[in-house]
Amino acid sequence: METTDAVICTACCHIGPPPAGTVSCCPERRPISLNLIPRSLASLLTGISWSSFTINAWNGCTEVPASSGGRSGCVICYARTFSERKGWARWGAGQPRHQFSGWKARARRLDRMARETGLRFAVFAFSLADWLDAEVDPSWRSEFTTVVEECTNLDWLLLSHRPHLARKLAPASWRNTLPPHVWPGVTVEHAAHGFRLDQLAELWGDTGRMWVSVEPIAGSLATVDLSPACCIIVGGASNTDDLAWVPNPVHVAEILEAYPQRTHFKQWGVFDVAGVHRGTKERAGRDWNGQQYDWTPWSRHRHLLTRAAAHRAPPSRAA
Repeated sequence: METTDAVICTACCHIGPPPAGTVSCCPERRPISLNLIPRSLASLLTGISWSSFTINAWNGCTEVPASSGGRSGCVICYARTFSERKGWARWGAGQPRHQFSGWKARARRLDRMARETGLRFAVFAFSLADWLDAEVDPSWRSEFTTVVEECTNLDWLLLSHRPHLARKLAPASWRNTLPPHVWPGVTVEHAAHGFRLDQLAELWGDTGRMWVSVEPIAGSLATVDLSPACCIIVGGASNTDDLAWVPNPVHVAEILEAYPQRTHFKQWGVFDVAGVHRGTKERAGRDWNGQQYDWTPWSRHRHLLTRAAAHRAPPSRAA
């Protein structure tokens, strides 16, 4: 039964006072009141394991073609399929982008919750577009970056296929001093696109917050130096049954073994480690050699929000 003084440890997610006979549930015990965490907050969690939430101010994009000898994940873009099914933007050059409503209120609500709980949350933007898309109305991007600057209690994970446009399209102030709660990321799904990481590093490599997404992994990245990235997200394609996109375990292992302390392995996709079609990423799993690589340098508090919501759920009625 929940009480007004029920607490949850933000370090280990233990609910209630320390276990009997102990002075603390964990060495880093940091309890906060469960009443500070709305149950509805857990319902907003994204299915993307390396973030807490997602925000999209608009959607729509133009596919970035593969460089010579490479493969582009844009050919199986889940955002394009999802958007067109919803009747939003159509992908391609010259196609109008679709602006969403309500995203600013969502961002400010999450920022307020982070401030009131003292917990930082990670927000991925965008899952349905590219924030450095040159075909987006400049006023939309300006409005978005203004909200990002306001919401300092959130860690903003801004991912792009177009790092070469950052000097032109990012706010002028960001080019000189990137806000400390902004984490710029770049997609490098194939070794032929390793230059994108170099382009991002030219502008923000000294921030210590630059990260790389190797998703969907499309080949070996053994020849690419990923060490400038503070975090490496790796994942197989989850929206296609095309055998050409089944991730090669050797290519995944190359990254996990070279950068074990900074890699987040998100998923195998719809095919498991043995190449067996499982239908969903959940069934295919995300283990490698019996281990999950779940680390990120930014806080997510996914388990904490889920546990808090479950604890505060109303008791079920007997049939």
